[in-house]
Amino acid sequence: MKHLILITSLLMLFAPNTHAGWFFDDPPPDLGPEYRAKIVSLEDRLSEQHAVTTRWEIATGTLAVGCVLLFVIGTALGAKTRQHYDGTTRLGRTVPPTAATAAPNGARHHMGEAGPPDRHSTLAA
Repeated sequence: MKHLILITSLLMLFAPNTHAGWFFDDPPPDLGPEYRAKIVSLEDRLSEQHAVTTRWEIATGTLAVGCVLLFVIGTALGAKTRQHYDGTTRLGRTVPPTAATAAPNGARHHMGEAGPPDRHSTLAA
């Protein structure tokens, strides 16, 4: 990293001065009123485009902030819903079981048992 900084600084010190752009050392000659009118109209168009671009930047920035806000709210609601769902789910049921519920055939199931008492425990797995 030191070598890169050293090489860059040396190149900047010993590089010849460049004159970037279309700027003149001397003022350009006056080419007449039609060129001045063209320059003024181009400057007006450029300022209008800049104003439109600024409005679009504000609109997209507002939209981006709104999307991030909705993403955070959705994530929080999803996490809270998942936490509530996991808290109410027991043994694969979404409704907390009672101490002893009657099955449709009249058998009573108890929490912690694999199935009705007449089933073999190895078949329940």
